[in-house]
Amino acid sequence: MKKPVVLTAICITLLLLVGFAALAVTSKADYVFSKDGRTVTATRGPQAVTPAVRDTKLKTIAGNLSIYPYGVFFCCFGNTIAAGPPNFPFQYWVAIPFTPTADANVTRMEVSVGTFGGADSGPFQIQLLADNNNSPGSPIKTFDVKTEPQYGACCTLDVGNDKAGIPVKEGTQYWIAVTTSSKQTAFAGGWAFNSTDMRSYEIAGWCEGSSTYCGNNSGKWVVGMSGDPLPAYAVLGN
Repeated sequence: MKKPVVLTAICITLLLLVGFAALAVTSKADYVFSKDGRTVTATRGPQAVTPAVRDTKLKTIAGNLSIYPYGVFFCCFGNTIAAGPPNFPFQYWVAIPFTPTADANVTRMEVSVGTFGGADSGPFQIQLLADNNNSPGSPIKTFDVKTEPQYGACCTLDVGNDKAGIPVKEGTQYWIAVTTSSKQTAFAGGWAFNSTDMRSYEIAGWCEGSSTYCGNNSGKWVVGMSGDPLPAYAVLGN
């Protein structure tokens, strides 16, 4: 009676592996990708948890970070962020919309991005983007992050600071994005999900590569619902 169950389990496993292989997403030690390569799970939890350093003097303009320093975000599951070949088969970025409830100046942006390590390490960008007809628009400010934690660790945040402040308007939609540039060809990692809100929200993804990975949408932002929780972020200021 056990053999059919075992055979069924083996068949299901083989089908999953075949589907994954058909996509040809590069495998990474200690990481498992979704079939489309756009989400990634760290298979090992952090050996130690580092409390996040937060600036409590700043007000939160938008965000979903937890107030608990040892659980600011979820360590091990999130959206893939990649500069593309040779370290990953396609380029993939993510952007999240937010709308200030009052006029403010953005002085700090925080995201939970980590690298896969080794050859996948390298700089990436945190961007504040204008809105373009409910889609990510032109960059207002770009922060270059040159060092990042390991993906799957918690709870060090990547930070962009602007002492002068970037004015944002009440009721106007903006986007916080994690991207790479043409000079950043090595980065591959993940933007870990938040630990405070498991609901699905609007999100945008940028895919650039062959139709195998990007369909007919290569080289442009595509907006939809996240399905999964949003990545963890904060837009702070005064």
